This record gives sequence, C-alpha cells and structure tokens, in this order.
Amino acid sequence: MDLAGELADVVSAIELPPPGAAGSAKKNYTERLSGRFTEIIQRRLQDLGLPRARAPRGRDKQFMGGYGTKGVDVYLSDEKHGLLLSSGTKGIVYDIPKNLKNRYRDMVMEALELHKRSPFAVCGHLLFLGRAESARPSRAFGTVLGEAVALLRSISGRERPDEASEVYETMGVLLLDPGRPDSIDLEPAGVPAELNALSYCERLVAAFHTRNPFFPK
Repeated sequence: MDLAGELADVVSAIELPPPGAAGSAKKNYTERLSGRFTEIIQRRLQDLGLPRARAPRGRDKQFMGGYGTKGVDVYLSDEKHGLLLSSGTKGIVYDIPKNLKNRYRDMVMEALELHKRSPFAVCGHLLFLGRAESARPSRAFGTVLGEAVALLRSISGRERPDEASEVYETMGVLLLDPGRPDSIDLEPAGVPAELNALSYCERLVAAFHTRNPFFPK
C-alpha cells in the first residue's frame, strides 16, 4: 500500500473526539495519530534499506543529548556510534495558530539536544497539520500553512555535521482533516518539494547513506 493509503487507514480507524470535547481529548486524538504514523515511518524506513530502524511502543526511546536525555520516535543506533538516525512525529490538528510556535520550539530543542551529543546523526521530523486550520489567514505569511513552512525552512536542510545543531537534515509536512481519510495531502500547495511528506522517508534515507557510506545495507 502507498503512503497515503496507509495514513488514510489510520485516520479512518481512530475515533474522533466528540463535538465540543475538551482540549485534553483533542490532544489525545492527535497523539494517537502520531503514534500510528510513527509505526508507518518505521516500516517505510525498513523497506527503504534500514532494517534496523526501530520505533518503541509506549515510551519514547531515550538518548543522551547535549543537556540531558531526549526521547525519539524512530531511531537507528549501534553500540559503537550511538545515535545514527532519528525521526520524530508531531501533529497539530486543532488550534494551529495557538500551538504552532510552541511546537516549533519543541522541534528546535529536539534537534539541538540530539546533534549536540551526536553531531553525525541524521535527524528528521514529520509534522502533520489540520488541513482546514492550515488554510486560515495569517497577516505575515498569507496562511497558517505559509507560517509553518517559513518556520520549518529555517530549521531544515542540514548537510554537514559541523552545521548548526538545531537544524534537521530534512523534514516533512502533511495535511489532514480529523476523521476524513480523503483529506490527506502529502504534497500541499505552498510546501516546497524539500519539505513535502511524500518523499520524506526517501530523503531521510538518502541523507543517512550520504553521511554513512560504509554502513551495511
């Protein structure tokens, strides 16, 4: 099954919070999506030639960062080198304007922590956003999606281990509306190719092999 189909199955399977639900119920819904999407990312990385990619259930896998331990969603590591690859999954399905900057800060700190301790690690992040929410107007960027793209472009595209620690090697953006599998968009208009979700896993694996040309396949 293609990526869009796998994601659509997840959106179909997870029960929506009821109308007027509290913020905690909306947060729980988003976290359940995130957990299932993480499993899909793990399988795709394995299929693309990284069979040792892992996605622990329940608690995140903890690695020592630059200033303390940091959890990751999908990872590849070994005893000799430590963390070699990580992929995070985060979502904002509701109230994006209210939560976007906080989520951005979380992602910056994640990359900073991991790269400070493991500068050669290839780190990526998949961000999923509510489609209708993303189309809301933004005074500075046209739309909320435009604002998200501007923020993510500032922390994506790290090519060398000596570049800024808070920058990811690559990131991916996808849109969806809660409970609507037909709303999934892996190549949203206004999102540049280097940030779309459709080729996120392929870009992450390519960056890994460029950084680790002798790693066994």
